[in-house]
Amino acid sequence: MSAVLSLASAPALSTARRKNNISLTALIDVVFILLMFFMLTSTFSKEQSIGLKKSQGVAAPSSSTAPQLLLAYKDGSFAYFNNSLTALSSLAELNTLASKDQGVNLLPAAELRVQDIVILFEQLKSNGFMHVSLGEPLPEASKRDE
Repeated sequence: MSAVLSLASAPALSTARRKNNISLTALIDVVFILLMFFMLTSTFSKEQSIGLKKSQGVAAPSSSTAPQLLLAYKDGSFAYFNNSLTALSSLAELNTLASKDQGVNLLPAAELRVQDIVILFEQLKSNGFMHVSLGEPLPEASKRDE
């Protein structure tokens, strides 16, 4: 028996396959999520940094130079130590006392915020002190003798 196919029994070509349409709603959602991801993870401002060197400690003063220490108190006043302790009311007074060629160790009070210390570093750099290092707070730095 041979099977004879007739055109009447064959399904019509136009109804044999129906094409599925892709929904654009899902595609738009994916594009929107990607757009939000890249907008939130990219940075539009330039990061700024300050180079910090932690002081290794105050060495015993040699015969020629004594260490320059700048004590910063929470109330905004300062004290400078080279061979003796000198009270300062502002950083402008430091320009007349300290040598800009020699490094300065900044010893902040324990109560100072990090932002205040960063501002002090920027002020010292703008005044010409290029070798500034951050030291451990001294017990005397947080409790001043009046």
